[in-house]
Amino acid sequence: MENLGTPLLDRAPKAINWYAVVSSQESIVPYMMDNGLLKKEMTCTHCASDMNLCKRKDISDSLQWKCPACLLTSSIRRSSIFEKSKLPLRKLMELVYYFGIDLQIYEVEKLSDISHVSVIEWFDQFRIVCKESLTNDPVLLGSNSEHLIEIDESLFGKKRKYHRGTGKQDTWVFGMVEKGSRKENVAEGAHINSDCWAAYNTLEKEGFVHKTVNHSKEFKAQDGTCTNEIEGIWGLAKLKIKSMKGVRHERIGDILNEFCYRYRYGFSNGDVFHKFLKDIAIFNEKK
Repeated sequence: MENLGTPLLDRAPKAINWYAVVSSQESIVPYMMDNGLLKKEMTCTHCASDMNLCKRKDISDSLQWKCPACLLTSSIRRSSIFEKSKLPLRKLMELVYYFGIDLQIYEVEKLSDISHVSVIEWFDQFRIVCKESLTNDPVLLGSNSEHLIEIDESLFGKKRKYHRGTGKQDTWVFGMVEKGSRKENVAEGAHINSDCWAAYNTLEKEGFVHKTVNHSKEFKAQDGTCTNEIEGIWGLAKLKIKSMKGVRHERIGDILNEFCYRYRYGFSNGDVFHKFLKDIAIFNEKK
């Protein structure tokens, strides 16, 4: 692994000595097991006995599970997100780390010598972990009556929403945010601000308090109604996609899941990295 350099070290989580973690196989495996990235215990699939962790010099991981009863052996990667990968554990941990601190693909390639295709495939897999985390832990907007909810739709493509027509690769995305929080989904009776798009006209009938601002005339209505918060979030999301040097139409949803994950858990890289480790562990529990 190349020297990260001062700018990248500034983005690193301060709670771990990363070089100590990846310095040897002896340090990587305990770290991965302690954080749930690899299983600490394993049961034999043949006789259901508890397996022992044994050293093996002739395999890349240097360790494997072995059943004391029937002598069946198993990879230490079994029942983990890394089960089918042939990359060394050190490289896999580099990928986890670099994703956690939000490095770009080209930065990861340079630092790790991992192929472009492998980095993309693993980052896509990590976005599945982000999506499952958000899905499994939903929160409700509007539960605090003092907070306003802003909703808006945005076009991810070349043309803006008040222009005519869209390209084949353009994607409309609906979003909402509670001012002062990072919650999702809307409680009945919540106060909602939006623009004047006709699709929002039934919100009051659905039990919400609804106010609008006409963006073709003004950015903020005379009564103070605006959608500045959600518009700002759209801007951040589009900066994320722009920084990736282009994203295919079918991958927009996955990238936005990652963006929502980072937005929800804070853009502090240390917070996101450690949360991501916990979510990989939860993901592994289902395997």
